[in-house]
Amino acid sequence: MIAAAKNDWRYGVPLLALCGIALLLLTGKNIALFVFLNTHLSVLGDTFWSHATVLGDTTIALLLIMPLLVRKPQWSMQFLFAAVFATLYAHGMKELFSSLRPPAVLSTEQFHLIGFALQNNSFPSGHTTTIFLLAGWFAMAVLSGWARVSIVAIALLVGLSRIACGVHWPLDVLGGIAGGWLCALAGISLANHWTAFSANRYTPKVLLIGGIVLAIWSIGWYDNTYAGTHALQTFISVISAALLITQIPRLFFANTSGSQP
Repeated sequence: MIAAAKNDWRYGVPLLALCGIALLLLTGKNIALFVFLNTHLSVLGDTFWSHATVLGDTTIALLLIMPLLVRKPQWSMQFLFAAVFATLYAHGMKELFSSLRPPAVLSTEQFHLIGFALQNNSFPSGHTTTIFLLAGWFAMAVLSGWARVSIVAIALLVGLSRIACGVHWPLDVLGGIAGGWLCALAGISLANHWTAFSANRYTPKVLLIGGIVLAIWSIGWYDNTYAGTHALQTFISVISAALLITQIPRLFFANTSGSQP
């Protein structure tokens, strides 16, 4: 009972998000809250919010997590399952609801837009789903104490950036928060209970090669669509690639004549 009580915090984030969704639906204040937040958040400037929102980009998120998964392959199946669930959730919901984004509903005089005026598939926010998948997984599998609070705060900032950029409603962001976090929880639970899906000795090698290829593609060809953020994207890609490269001797050239742990 004590252990269960200590783990109740895992459901706090999605529960609060779902309560927020219910409140917005009951009050009909989704658009009004969007305009309020979009207007007031804009004081931090386009540069700040453009860089914040890039952290929720799927490619950037993978580059952030890949070095850790290579070093700790026992976590790789947890994250893989969580990522599959999040992909199905985000794309499935977008197709199911096909809701319009703010640029398709409001005039340009009513809100501040950063980047392209995206029109369709608003719910849920894909960037928010991605960053809360990452935050939820880190909070439940890796971090503890104030480190958990910090990563959730960073994820919330990324979620707010989608409103500040003018491309998602508060409902979309709350849907991303709940969905991303619950997908992380489901991925961890599934991997921990189905040990047949545990990582084998080839998993970190595949992840390493895939991560380096992804980093090279991100540096040379990937466009996250937000002007002025390529330096941040390149920085994350270079750091990720460098961390992965340091693991090549251990994974490919280490002496394997001895017994394996």
